[in-house]
Amino acid sequence: MESLAFIRALQLTDSFFPVGAFAYSDGLETAATAGHVHDAASLGEWMDHFIDAVLIPTEGLAVLKCMLFLREGDLDGLRRVDDELSAIRPASAVRRSSVLVGKRLLTLYTSLTDDAMFHSIAAVLPESNAATAYAVVFSHLGLTPREAVMAFGYNRLAGIVSAGLRLISMGQNQGQVLLTKALDRLADAADRIVESPEAPLLSFSPLMDIQQMNHQYVYSRLFRS
Repeated sequence: MESLAFIRALQLTDSFFPVGAFAYSDGLETAATAGHVHDAASLGEWMDHFIDAVLIPTEGLAVLKCMLFLREGDLDGLRRVDDELSAIRPASAVRRSSVLVGKRLLTLYTSLTDDAMFHSIAAVLPESNAATAYAVVFSHLGLTPREAVMAFGYNRLAGIVSAGLRLISMGQNQGQVLLTKALDRLADAADRIVESPEAPLLSFSPLMDIQQMNHQYVYSRLFRS
């Protein structure tokens, strides 16, 4: 990866970049309210489950597929993945949050580049889910598919830790220890994703799905999902 592309990728995956992800916990708030996630150890289990049941079979694989379709100039394939990401998620709140983050990312990045080709590609996405939106941006930056999966995975894992710090009794140091352990697994997860580009997107995570669907019933909420 060229130095400038690397720095720009850091900019886009930093929580400082205002895509609105800070407002979503993807069901973690519900799990914390119910006591299922209550300390650093249980948050670590939540993160491991995210890697195995969400990143590898769904979101990370979607990023890979989109990167490969973009490399081939296959915009129909890109649209199919974007549509499938919306259709495959059972929790409506997560569908909405993914689209809102993705649209915000594309809008902000469009304002940072004057490349007409990027504008035309971004315009074809029917939903603009976060995974497909990040793939479009990372492809424009020149990242490889594996680099894109790693960058997206870091963004999602760091977001979980950020939400956890606001929801449970846990210090910043503990949060960084958890993130480091999760990132140690990220390289292997990315390899597994890259080795299976033809695999279908799968979404079967009852633990997280139920928490995400029950978020609307949490009495006092910090997050939108």
